[in-house]
Amino acid sequence: MKFVEESYRLQAVSEDEMDLPSRFTAPASIDNWRHTRMLDATAPLIATYPDSTWITVGDGRYGSDAAYLHDHGVAVTTTTLTDERLRTAFERGFIPAYRAENAERMSFADESADFVLCKESYHHFPRPPVALYEMLRVARRGVVLIEPLDAPRPLDAVKRLVKRLVRGDTELQFEPSGNFLYRLDIQELAKLMTAMGGLCLAFKGINDFYHPRFAASDCTRLNFGTVVTRLGIGLQNALSACGLLGYGLGCVVMFRGEPEARCTDALRRGGFRIVDLPRNPYVGGEA
Repeated sequence: MKFVEESYRLQAVSEDEMDLPSRFTAPASIDNWRHTRMLDATAPLIATYPDSTWITVGDGRYGSDAAYLHDHGVAVTTTTLTDERLRTAFERGFIPAYRAENAERMSFADESADFVLCKESYHHFPRPPVALYEMLRVARRGVVLIEPLDAPRPLDAVKRLVKRLVRGDTELQFEPSGNFLYRLDIQELAKLMTAMGGLCLAFKGINDFYHPRFAASDCTRLNFGTVVTRLGIGLQNALSACGLLGYGLGCVVMFRGEPEARCTDALRRGGFRIVDLPRNPYVGGEA
């Protein structure tokens, strides 16, 4: 399809224009702290399966998500549309392995890794469900998505207004490549997994606060940027806990089979909610 081809072409161009991310250039910055706290949602899985293998998908920021996993001792292969930036990260020792891959048609064999991680890329894909089925095919244990959520609450309209006023955001549904910004719907993901014979998924809500003015501030020091950022996240967390505001992001673990009790226990301790799915009587208990 012409639209899909053009979307991926524009995405490849945007990756080629990216600078080194703060994980490598400013690890003490608020920007890196923000991304790290999102990736920390994978900690229960890493702790349960320290020898697991991972693949990151859409990791176009020089493989910064894979670099996090690599730093935490797991074997990981980084993938995104183009490999020029990944090659740079590999040569500098940031990531251990990389491949150029289209998320909709990956060259990996079935069950090539224990987990597949896709952070803040799913909502940029022109056909996200196609990519998700591919990730599930490649994963042996499960797929981890860290993405914006579609979970409307009474104060969400106020949050959108604040984004427009504070950050100057003018377009919240589409991006320059023409893609619609898909957000995760937990109920729809549950339906998808049920149809495939999945038995459960795990979910954790995450709130974030971003303003470019504070991105370079030192998160280890008390300064205006850290105070505003932490207050912004804390206020959202309080409103989300009351059901007045939807979580801006979510980490969803979609298991291929029935996870071990030690895994679900670790996820619960990490703030996840385990969602048991209806058993599909016509499909075996593995997605």
